[in-house]
Amino acid sequence: MKKIKLFIDPILYYMEDSSGFASSCYIDLLNGEVVLPDVDADVGDEDAENDDRYFFIEPVASHEGYEIMQDFAASLESDEIRNEMFDALERKKPFFNFKNTLADYPDIQKKFFEYKDNRLKEILRDRLAEYGYELEEKTIE
Repeated sequence: MKKIKLFIDPILYYMEDSSGFASSCYIDLLNGEVVLPDVDADVGDEDAENDDRYFFIEPVASHEGYEIMQDFAASLESDEIRNEMFDALERKKPFFNFKNTLADYPDIQKKFFEYKDNRLKEILRDRLAEYGYELEEKTIE
């Protein structure tokens, strides 16, 4: 398996993007850069789609995002807060309600963002492994 060093934060951002902007974001497997076809002058959509050098950053499906929130809520120790989080997920607009409920608990909100990022990293690792790459996180020194 080939190793690839990547700055994870921008990739996690594109994985979470539900606006459609991320519909054409890729990782350049040669240099580990995030590529936005037709924004980056050197690469067009067609080039990225047809070249194994580019790995498509697939946004996380809404059911995966919902599952992450459910799993996090299930992990909470406080019955009261856990029940509030599940209630938020059962109402209309569960993503909106979950985030609003989290805002009432800043410490838990921070833990959720860490939890979510770790889960997204796992998803990215799995996707890259299917493509024959092992993820190494690049850090700013």
